[in-house]
Amino acid sequence: MTSHELDNALLEEQHFPHEHTHPGARTYIEIAAVLAVITIVEVGIFYLPDFQEAFRPFLLPAFLILSTIKFVLVVGFYMHLKFDDPFFLRVFGFALLIAMTVVTAIIALFHGLYF
Repeated sequence: MTSHELDNALLEEQHFPHEHTHPGARTYIEIAAVLAVITIVEVGIFYLPDFQEAFRPFLLPAFLILSTIKFVLVVGFYMHLKFDDPFFLRVFGFALLIAMTVVTAIIALFHGLYF
């Protein structure tokens, strides 16, 4: 048996228990639309001065929540982590937690805590 035949035999014997079907184009388009709407809301909140002053204590939590939703959608679907080992999701979730903590600390340090 040649090495090429041996490789093919080994590949045929392997079973991939975590195989799944990926979402179709429609799902990705829907997620892109949701991401666009969230981005429009974020830009609208940031550029409306009357809204900013009235809801100043809620700006940081609102942006953190909207950013987290966007992060989960992008990482979960476009990076296919929704279908991978949960370990990778925990790694990205921990990185998100660190990033949110650093951003909140920098804002509190240089601009005062808004909430």
